Amino acid sequence: MTKPRADDRPEAKAKAALLDFLRSRGLLTTKVTATAELILDKYSVRADVVMCGPTDLHCFEIKTERDNLVRLGRQLEVYDRHADFVTIVAATKHINTIISRVPPHVGIYEMVRFDGPNPIRVVREPERSPSCEVDAMLSLLPVAELQARFALSGRLNRQDAIAQAIELPELIKKQAVIAFLSERYGPKSRALLRATRRRRIRADDLAILRRWNQVDRATETENVLQICGEKQPGCQDNEVYSHVGRSFGPVPAELVALLTG
Repeated sequence: MTKPRADDRPEAKAKAALLDFLRSRGLLTTKVTATAELILDKYSVRADVVMCGPTDLHCFEIKTERDNLVRLGRQLEVYDRHADFVTIVAATKHINTIISRVPPHVGIYEMVRFDGPNPIRVVREPERSPSCEVDAMLSLLPVAELQARFALSGRLNRQDAIAQAIELPELIKKQAVIAFLSERYGPKSRALLRATRRRRIRADDLAILRRWNQVDRATETENVLQICGEKQPGCQDNEVYSHVGRSFGPVPAELVALLTG
């Protein structure tokens, strides 16, 4: 059986449809950061789509026709603590069950048809999560970011850094998290909007949101010195020389001349 391409899968199509819908409503703009598959709560949950605005965080959970709702309760519990707003984007078959099961502050969007003019319908808009904790949001910051953004001194592990950061005012902590997410994922989000400016967002456009892709890898290696060249594929030193310039900076001209003869 042939494995389906990533952009043919229902979840990828749903993510693209959701992003396109949010953009059409003016909710996804160059001032808002969007990313996919954001890890929360010590790798226990991945938010399908996250939008980070100037002051708020919004998590979206997607449930296609192929998905079940077994993990939904746990997912919503994590999202409610880490985000200001939470919305479920679900296939029609799940809507009645979701309406009866989830708290009233959780937004619900129905996925109708991907090939139709309006693939997503709003069942109800989200309200602010009563369980949102700014201290839970701190888990989104790496240790180095915790120390740098909060000016924490000493060599701290994550537990100690979190313990010190918790003592800071709520506004300062939340602003730091929002700034970090915007700086890390904002460039890719804006690149997505530029690439799809005059058309719908498609499933294969989701690759633009990845922090590392083929373009990034090519940029990283474009200045790597190739000593052996294509005519000597068996050169044993090629792998070693390929790292010169990547780890230690540009290769001096005299060294290039010496190595290339």
